[in-house]
Amino acid sequence: MPPDRALGHLHAASLSDLPPSNQEPRFALASLLTGSVIWGFTWLPLKYFANVGLDGHAVSLTAYVLVALVALPFIWRERGQWRSETHWLIVIGLCFGIANVGLTIALMSGSVVRVMLLFFLLPAWGALGGAVFLNESLDRRRVAAVVLSLAGVFVIVGGVRALEGLPTVADLAAFIAGISYTGAGIANRKARRIPITSRTLSSFVGCAVLAVAGLAVSSPAIPGLSPMIWWLLAGFSFCWLLGAGLLTTYGLTHVQASRAAVFQIVELLVAVVSAVLIGKELLTLSDYAGGALILAATIIEALPRSVQSSLA
Repeated sequence: MPPDRALGHLHAASLSDLPPSNQEPRFALASLLTGSVIWGFTWLPLKYFANVGLDGHAVSLTAYVLVALVALPFIWRERGQWRSETHWLIVIGLCFGIANVGLTIALMSGSVVRVMLLFFLLPAWGALGGAVFLNESLDRRRVAAVVLSLAGVFVIVGGVRALEGLPTVADLAAFIAGISYTGAGIANRKARRIPITSRTLSSFVGCAVLAVAGLAVSSPAIPGLSPMIWWLLAGFSFCWLLGAGLLTTYGLTHVQASRAAVFQIVELLVAVVSAVLIGKELLTLSDYAGGALILAATIIEALPRSVQSSLA
């Protein structure tokens, strides 16, 4: 999910923190499910662009800048509503930007299964971030989610053997993306006046700003490509990333938060299963064990409040 959640995740999944309408429109769940499935398959076009010679910086610089140019007028039109919370809008945009760029780089350079499992430490980061910044209580359920998530990652990265060497670029990018994604969610909770459109589109602007700023320290790999590749990249920007983002945002603003959280699991499962079946990635025993722990933590976090209370 370079959007998120965009993966961007694309990813605007943390907007599930916002109160939904009392009545779910007919196609809200279908919209949310479709968006989650699209995000789960996002690794496919990213791997394609990597195979033709583009790196994560080049894709971020092109894809997100294109969408950001279209997004800016819509954000500016709502300035009267978010002006008093400009600082939160900037935090949301930059956090989502770091998350999406980091996940893009991770998916293009590493194992899809490993990257997605490391990124989905969201239950741990969400519980800890909520306790520190939102004064949320750490009940037994949330502590269990944190422990299960961290134990799962410890198993996936190789246990104590992981301390013997430096983490890979993909592993580090996935970790940072997950933490930044959680930061965007916390900022969304703090902000009260920012409209949904500005919250969502700010992620693309944040990605674009980071990609452009990255030119100061590195040059993206941009080989000589045919016009068709550039058209495909533009289509990926406006049809895949922006389309999935709009589907997800519509669903999240009309579906109860507890129900919407379950669809994070759909994205993870789609990414892992498709990477194994289509990408021919192989799962080790530690991947299975660690993935099961992280999946269990995600399910615990997604349980409705009535079930959560019985577990607390």
